Amino acid sequence: MKNLWCWRCKMEVPMLDEEEYKIASKLYREGFQTGKCSMTRKKRFKDLLDYYKDLTGFEENNPNAIMHHRIDLYGSACENCSKPYRTPKASFCAACGNKRATTIINYTETLQEAAPKWWQKFLVLNRAE
Repeated sequence: MKNLWCWRCKMEVPMLDEEEYKIASKLYREGFQTGKCSMTRKKRFKDLLDYYKDLTGFEENNPNAIMHHRIDLYGSACENCSKPYRTPKASFCAACGNKRATTIINYTETLQEAAPKWWQKFLVLNRAE
């Protein structure tokens, strides 16, 4: 668990790591499977809401919010405001508008260092003839 800024909730909330999220996801599914249509969300997802509160100390009333409080859904911290990017692939920060620095990858060097592909072997055979 780690406290991070949630752009949906507009505040810092406890975010679940992958192990914690797996348990929460299971409880969320169980709420759908065992709950009845006439139940309130609070009753239907009581196990999930209790798990989140016991784990984080934060009382959440919306089970859907817990499911988007997952560290892996968010990107790294913004260089300007230190709030996380909305996704790992986000190109700008939704909070402050800062554009993320782009990384240039040289694919020709990467291909040369990698093991030869089937078509590279074919080219080598043609050169020998």
